Amino acid sequence: MKLVLIGPGSFIMGSGADEPGHRPDETPHRVTLTRPFYLGVHEVTQAQWHAVMADSPSRFEGADRPVENISWERAVVFCEKLSEREGRRYRLPTEAEWEYACRAATTTPFSCGHVLLSHQANFNAHFTASAVDAAKPQRDQTTAVGTFPTNAWGLHDMHGNVWEWCSDWYGPYTSQPVTNPIGPEKGFYRVL
Repeated sequence: MKLVLIGPGSFIMGSGADEPGHRPDETPHRVTLTRPFYLGVHEVTQAQWHAVMADSPSRFEGADRPVENISWERAVVFCEKLSEREGRRYRLPTEAEWEYACRAATTTPFSCGHVLLSHQANFNAHFTASAVDAAKPQRDQTTAVGTFPTNAWGLHDMHGNVWEWCSDWYGPYTSQPVTNPIGPEKGFYRVL
């Protein structure tokens, strides 16, 4: 797996009330991450998953497509087995780490600007702010990882293809600045 080192820094996590798709629990707040971390340059592929887990749960088959249809628990087991196999620690990112990496030092809703277009990511364009883009045919399936351009930090597919698990339990954001947040201690479901 190819990883990118993401350096420490601060950013505004959450979304403003005027941002398309904003939800009331996404209160903007300053987050500071004091430690660097590694993140895969793209989602775990089906070939990588099969090499570690010896199964293929994905609906849209292809060795270079992202693995999908996995639970949070299976994602954690994957990280544990990969850690044991390679002799270094792998884990799911926190929600703050994931959003920081996704934003890649930008302040817009997407790392590529205010609007996401279908040539920039694999997503359901009916949810985009561009009426022209929403009229384009939908892919309705995953695409090979790395098909679309990277963000400024060299990460692919941060705005589409599949949902990605984070380590945190889901919970509403605070409005206060936080450092190295890890989410609530317990909850009903994990962050995607």
